[in-house]
Amino acid sequence: MNYKKDFPIFNHNPWLVFFDGGASVQKPKVVIDGVSDFVAQDYANIHRWMYDLSERSEKMYHDSKEAVARLLGWCKASEIFYTYNSTYGINIVAQALVRSEFLKKGDVVLLGIWEHHANVLPWQILSEMFGFEIKFVGITDEYDIDWNDFDKKYDHNVKVVAMSHVSNVTGMIYDMKAVHQKLRESTFFLVDGSQSLPHFAVHVEEISCDCLVFTGHKMMAYTGIGAVYLKKEWMKNLNPMVAGGGTVEDVSVTGHRLASGTDKWEAGTPNIVWAASLLYAIEYIESLGGLEAISQHESELTAYALKKFHTLEKSGKISLIWPKQSEKRVGVFSFVLSDSKNFQVIGEKFAEHNIAIRCGGHCAYPLHKSLNVQWTCRMSMYIYNDKADVDKFFEVLEKIV
Repeated sequence: MNYKKDFPIFNHNPWLVFFDGGASVQKPKVVIDGVSDFVAQDYANIHRWMYDLSERSEKMYHDSKEAVARLLGWCKASEIFYTYNSTYGINIVAQALVRSEFLKKGDVVLLGIWEHHANVLPWQILSEMFGFEIKFVGITDEYDIDWNDFDKKYDHNVKVVAMSHVSNVTGMIYDMKAVHQKLRESTFFLVDGSQSLPHFAVHVEEISCDCLVFTGHKMMAYTGIGAVYLKKEWMKNLNPMVAGGGTVEDVSVTGHRLASGTDKWEAGTPNIVWAASLLYAIEYIESLGGLEAISQHESELTAYALKKFHTLEKSGKISLIWPKQSEKRVGVFSFVLSDSKNFQVIGEKFAEHNIAIRCGGHCAYPLHKSLNVQWTCRMSMYIYNDKADVDKFFEVLEKIV
């Protein structure tokens, strides 16, 4: 199926091959038009409304969260709050764990070595302030979780396990259900779904996480909208550090009383317009047949690309950082050239042929260092890519090598 026709960027740039979905994806016309119509016809601030425009905006905002709840396997909209992106969401939750004295000096936060910096720096900064420790679980030669290492490090001091569902470097899908099965009931389990939810169905009840974060712009919504799923009991018992208008039930000169539910997590005016973009993006995904349809399309394209990468690898001039079990990965391919030390030049050569890829550390320096690799070039697919795009990519890569 030709999904490209749904994305105006390719009408305006017909020569473009966009393989930078791991950083951000393009927007379909229905999202662009939907946001434009909402702003032109229905926009107003929400909460405490007394007039029709505000009521319509409020309904859209609620419908957006209902759509997220459907996306996550029919959890409750009351367990969803919005932020700017995944990074902000992790910061908000991590700070709340400290402020609520769940996470204290002497405790341990267990992360994966494959984490994006978004799931490293918030914990590191707080650990410097509050004295808890951070440990990293390693990976095997097949880039999967090193379960022996996990078992050694998951001791009675671990209060939080926070892991990315998919590596933005290797494309490896990590078994979050298996991680949960190893955890004590008292351990807070956070999953970063930034690289998984755009590509395949993720049901929070199946992986049994306490918290899941994802960002809208990686799944066809606009930048500036991220979502956090937080189980009802945690939503109630944790208190965020960020507060202001909309987060309180009462304020006096001597103190305040925070609101209950999602309101206390959304300080100030919410990003109403971008919440509309997330609603329309999810509705577009549903119109395609859901995340299952995206997964099927990408699986076929991934298999097609892998065959071509295999052929090049045999030449010895390229090394692919990838899990050998193709069913455990998404369409993200990071590679290095054996005779090149300048990744920027490689990216520029692709750009000369109107092919957009990303080169560097991909905000995953701990993983690169553990693999003894300074940088990689990354080609990452999405629903609008096709075999013709893959063919063009390899035509250029073969010339480079």
